[in-house]
Amino acid sequence: MSTPNKSLKSERPLRVDGAFWLDVNDVAFLGEERIALLEQIGERGSITQAAKGVGVSYKAAWDAVDAINNASPKPLVETATGGRGGGGARLTDEGRRLIAAYRTIAGEYRRFLDGINAAMGDSGAALDLLRRLAMRTSARNQFFGRIVAVTARTVDAQIEIEIQGGDRLSAGVTNESVESLSLRPGRAVWALIKAVAVGIGRAPDPQARPGTNALCGLVQRITRGDGPAEVVIALPSGVTVRGVITADLLDRLEIAEQTPACAIFPASSVIVGVDN
Repeated sequence: MSTPNKSLKSERPLRVDGAFWLDVNDVAFLGEERIALLEQIGERGSITQAAKGVGVSYKAAWDAVDAINNASPKPLVETATGGRGGGGARLTDEGRRLIAAYRTIAGEYRRFLDGINAAMGDSGAALDLLRRLAMRTSARNQFFGRIVAVTARTVDAQIEIEIQGGDRLSAGVTNESVESLSLRPGRAVWALIKAVAVGIGRAPDPQARPGTNALCGLVQRITRGDGPAEVVIALPSGVTVRGVITADLLDRLEIAEQTPACAIFPASSVIVGVDN
């Protein structure tokens, strides 16, 4: 197993046989770091111990597990609550199949690169360009889903997207985007929302403007710092969403781990993306 870097990178999955499996960013083109983390979870049965095994922080490991599960049609890792350093984690059958598929494809990928290098000589410039074209994003919330409705208005449209587990969210886009991205019911899309655009509340706001999203579940983790606290909410499906809240409001609302809470954000904060 190759030695992982000290940070886990956001990855853009590649569709293989109807499932979202592998990264195509850089080499980790194939997501070696996240696969290594999954292997450690399978061996150690703990995200805390797996993080130590691959040399990343506890929070980075949790963030990676959230991203992996959110991008997969079925959870790859199942966790049990038990507080920081407690509880356990295990790979699902889907997770074990992912690792096996990755190791097979990674071998073929390396052979492919060897062939490209032999044919092109110095292919570094071309690979650098491909890396630049493989976009990464700072959005901490990345959901894969399908469009269930498009409501056109004079200059914009509201897109309703069903994400993993059946939860739905609304996105506001221009009519030009509807046309250029071919946004229509049934189209597979990504919904990206920056965590700083997501507020946290105990329940949906009855006074919220139409189109405001509220994804509700149980608080999985809270990270406090010098500024706002980050709250990770696990939806009933297991998909996670994260947002920020001031420390004072967090305490005033008595939001704590394993208490109900909602992630609240406007449709205008949702960026819709499609695979080419």
